[in-house]
Amino acid sequence: MMIMKQRKMNLVYLLLIAVFVLSSCAKTTKNARLIPADAAVVSIDVKQMFEKSKLGDNEEAKKKLLEQIESNAKTQEAKDLVKKIVEDPAKAGVDLREPLYIYATKSGEQAVVGTILDKGDFTEFANAVAKEANIEAVKEKDGLQYLEDKRDVIVFDDDAFIISEGKKLDDVIAKFKSDDTKGTMADESEDFAALLDGKGYIKALVPMTILEDAIDAKAKQALPEGAELKDLSLLINVTSDKGVANINFESLVKSDAWKEYIKNSTDICGKIDGDYLKYIQKGAFLMYANFNGKKLYELLEEKEVFKQVGAESQKDIAKKILESVDGDLAIGVGQGNGPIPEVAAYIKTKDGSINDFAKENGLKPEKGMDFGYKDGTTYVAVGESAAFTEAKEGYDKGTVKGHRVYLFCDIKTISTLVSAIDRRSARQMEPVAEYVNTVEFYDTSDTAGEFVLKLKDTEKDPIEFIAQLFLQQIM
Repeated sequence: MMIMKQRKMNLVYLLLIAVFVLSSCAKTTKNARLIPADAAVVSIDVKQMFEKSKLGDNEEAKKKLLEQIESNAKTQEAKDLVKKIVEDPAKAGVDLREPLYIYATKSGEQAVVGTILDKGDFTEFANAVAKEANIEAVKEKDGLQYLEDKRDVIVFDDDAFIISEGKKLDDVIAKFKSDDTKGTMADESEDFAALLDGKGYIKALVPMTILEDAIDAKAKQALPEGAELKDLSLLINVTSDKGVANINFESLVKSDAWKEYIKNSTDICGKIDGDYLKYIQKGAFLMYANFNGKKLYELLEEKEVFKQVGAESQKDIAKKILESVDGDLAIGVGQGNGPIPEVAAYIKTKDGSINDFAKENGLKPEKGMDFGYKDGTTYVAVGESAAFTEAKEGYDKGTVKGHRVYLFCDIKTISTLVSAIDRRSARQMEPVAEYVNTVEFYDTSDTAGEFVLKLKDTEKDPIEFIAQLFLQQIM
C-alpha cells in the first residue's frame, strides 16, 4: 500500500509506531462512512496488540525505537515532535482508543482510516511530516484540512483522517462532506457489523467481489447456479494467548443459491467418528476426514469437472472408486527410523474397489509396504508397523470426533523429514520450526473453521515474537 512503502512520507509511520507503543486504546468505530461497501478491510485493535507485545513496558526497546525515529528525522520540527510524543503520546493527535482501518477496493484505491483525538495536534503532526517530505504544509479546502503529494492524499476534519492512494483530493473531500452513507460500510452492512463483533486484535472482511476481475470466464461458469460473488464474503479473526495463536474464518452468505451450495457441499462430508486413530502413530502429519464418495462423484458430474479436465474417459473408473468410499478417511505420517517415514492410511469403503484398481495397475504388497481391503476398510501401511497395529503413542480421539475435517502438523518433525529429501526446503522451514511447535486446522461449523498455532514457548504470546522481529528490523 502507498504510504506503507519506504518513500518520502515514511516518517509518518515511524511516528505512528511510537504512538502505538506509548498509548493505550480501543473502543468502536465512527468511521464506517469513509469505507466503501465493496472494500476489503482490515481492522487493527492497537490496544490489544501492544498490550500483548509488551513493547510499552520495554523501556529499553522504547528508547531505542525513539532514537531511531529521531535519527531518521531531517528537520528540527520532526525532532521536537518526537520529544513531545515521548512525553505525551496524545500529542500526535491520533485517538488509538478507536481501531485503525486499512482498506482496498477493486478499482485500486487503498487507504488508512483513523480517528482524530486533537485536531491541532494532528495538524502539527501533519506539518512536520510535510516538511520532512518537502511538500506544502497543511492547507484548507471546503472546511477540511489536507496534505497532498503526487500520489498520496491526507484529509482530516475534527473527527477523522484518511490517508489515501488512488483517489483525487476532490473525491476524498466529497466523501468527508457527504451525509449519504449509501455505498459505504455505514449503510447497514451486516458483514461490517460481524467484523465489529469479532474479539480479535486483527480482523479482516473480504467481499468476494474484490476478486471479480481476477476470475476468468471459465471459473465464473463453475460458480453455483444463481450464485453471485456479491453475496459472499470472508471474515477472518485473529486472537492469541500465551503460547497459542488462533485464526478463525467464516464464510458470510447472503443468498439462497450460496446456502444451497454450502449445504450440498457439507452433505458430502459427514462427521468424523475417529476409530482409525488408534492405528496411527503420532508424528509429523495427520489428515482425518469423513466423506460420502457417491455424493462427491455426483457433484463432480453435475459441475462437468471430468469434461473440464479432459478426463471423461476415466469417469467410469472414478465412479466405481468414489462410490466405494463412505465414511472416515485417515492418513498419518510418522518419523520412521530412516529417510522413509512411517505412513498409515485407512479409508472406510463399501468394497475392495480401490484395492482391486491398485492391483490391476501393477501394485502389490511387499516388505515395507502393505495394502489391502479388510472388514470394510481399505488400508495402506508403509514402514515397519503392520496395518491395524495399535499405536504406542497415538492421538486423542476427542480432537477429531465431531469435525468434518481435521489437519495436524508437527513442524519440527516435518522439517526433519524434509531435510532428508531437500536441505534447501528444510532451511526455509527452520525459522518457523524455531518458534512454532504444531499447527492444527478443523471446521467449527458448516461455514467456519479455525487454524491453531502452538508455540514452543508456552509462556509468551505469539505477538511478542512478532514485536521482537520488528524491533530487530528497525534497530
